[in-house]
Amino acid sequence: MKHVLVLGAQVPFVSGGAELLNDSLVSEINKLEGVTAELVNLPFKWYPEEQMLNDIMAWRHLDLSESNGTKIDLVIATKFPTYAAKHDNKVLWLVHQHRTLYDLDGSEMDTWKHKVNSQQVRQEIQRLDNLFFDECKSIYTIANTVSDRLHKYNGVPSVPLFPPPALGDLITKGEYGDYILYVGRLDPMKRVDLLIKALAITPEAKVKIVGKGAELANLKKLLLTLKLEDRCELLGYVEDEELLMLLAGARAIHYSPIDEDYGYATIEAFLAMKPVITCFDSGEVEKMVKKTKSGFICDNNSESISNAMKEIYQLTDNELTVMSMPGYKLAKSIKWDEIMKKLVLDNL
Repeated sequence: MKHVLVLGAQVPFVSGGAELLNDSLVSEINKLEGVTAELVNLPFKWYPEEQMLNDIMAWRHLDLSESNGTKIDLVIATKFPTYAAKHDNKVLWLVHQHRTLYDLDGSEMDTWKHKVNSQQVRQEIQRLDNLFFDECKSIYTIANTVSDRLHKYNGVPSVPLFPPPALGDLITKGEYGDYILYVGRLDPMKRVDLLIKALAITPEAKVKIVGKGAELANLKKLLLTLKLEDRCELLGYVEDEELLMLLAGARAIHYSPIDEDYGYATIEAFLAMKPVITCFDSGEVEKMVKKTKSGFICDNNSESISNAMKEIYQLTDNELTVMSMPGYKLAKSIKWDEIMKKLVLDNL
């Protein structure tokens, strides 16, 4: 029996795509004959800046060579700073680095730009990142966007391996309903406010928003200010059965985060044969919509998104189906078989 550890870093009480990915990865590895896997999580805190160096050292000082006398044959690191862990057979499936240190540096989403000593901490973590990448036997990422960043900022080559969504096999196509659906964390990086502002100038539209997060209070306030409570529902967290029904019955999916690493919502929309409304700067989401033409790529403002919404309400069900078919074919091609081979079996 071969023993594999998947390494995860989680902000306590916060979960999202990375946590879903880790759970699914462990589950899929445990389906392999002669292989068993477990998930090891450590809490992650990104502030104050110096704390991140402590987070790195916490991973660095772990002994993952064996456990209770049993050899650990492979460790699979995921997002920062799990890849700081030491192991003779370490593989990286990179969800993302700490983006504040790289592509968000100096942007409006850079939470460090006014902090004392932040530049010194940035440089030290970037140096350590490169050291840890050199230790990896193989480096994969979850998407082209992540690989592009890794090459741009660190000069490190990698191979994208797209992960299937956890509910992928259960998602079905239903009727094209009368609402635009958002599914995801409520966070400033996700820009859900763009959808609400677009709704204000699209009187024929309705919106349903699934998710929870720090931006909830601001979104509630925005709905009240724009007097949209009758056309926009904030549903919070929903159980899987309800989520599947919402996906099946939506007219389209809106997902326009800032330079998204991957975006399960895109694949889920494609599997439900719904077009995706996104923005030109939405990272892998934009890449997928551009490749398949199964949706609309907008400017990152409410007027442009509203125009896409208006067109979606004008299209017939048949036209929506035709538009969604290339996305559906792409999503159906994303399977665990290749991931298991490259990430696990080739490294044991």
